[in-house]
Amino acid sequence: MSELTREHFDKQLEKLVTKDYLVEYTNQVIFPRVEEIVEEKTKAFRNEILTSNDKLAVKLDKILAEQQAITAGFKRLQERINYLEAVVKVLAEKEGLPFTPPEL
Repeated sequence: MSELTREHFDKQLEKLVTKDYLVEYTNQVIFPRVEEIVEEKTKAFRNEILTSNDKLAVKLDKILAEQQAITAGFKRLQERINYLEAVVKVLAEKEGLPFTPPEL
């Protein structure tokens, strides 16, 4: 049997933990795990961004729909104003009154 001495232990330890071993371990175990963690985090952030973008797109669609409705309402009001001004002008002319619509 071999004797367990400090020298024997140190020699065995040198065989186990060498610079090459650490480099190999880092390349084969640590780096792939780091890449995996980075990929997981990246996917999570990507999903957060896409979810956030979806929410913003829904809000934007709602705003655009409201804007279209408001614009259509303004157009109807402008048409009504134009019609009423024309009626007032005709009635004013029948009564011999001058009619000049105010500028907006």
